[in-house]
Amino acid sequence: MERSIVFYFPLALTVVGTLLYHLAQKTMPRAVSPFALLAVAFATALALCLLLLLFAERAPLRSMHGLNWSSLALGFSVVMIEAGYLVAYRLGWKLNRAALISNVAVAILLIPLGTALFQEDVSLRMMAGAVLCISGLILLVR
Repeated sequence: MERSIVFYFPLALTVVGTLLYHLAQKTMPRAVSPFALLAVAFATALALCLLLLLFAERAPLRSMHGLNWSSLALGFSVVMIEAGYLVAYRLGWKLNRAALISNVAVAILLIPLGTALFQEDVSLRMMAGAVLCISGLILLVR
């Protein structure tokens, strides 16, 4: 099955965004409070999201009626992720290790969560990949 560029665009966007994210996190000024940095980052994100909401939606306020607990959970998780990486980099974690270890650990933990919560299939090939990822984590941590 052939996939169009539209199919891959969201993942390309996450890759580019994540690269910019980690470069920005690693170069944050140490003299500034992590929470001041995050406040500026979130204010920027809020402004950008509001602009996109206004331009992308015909009825921006009506599109917010379906919000539920997951929006709040996402907000908490974003703060946890941001603060975690910022503090990790300030404690000396290397750019090429912190994200790799964190993302591989998350990917492995999402396998049983996806199965239990969303009835997602797990193939033998996926399990073999997870074993390789765990092996890679062991090599990186030692």
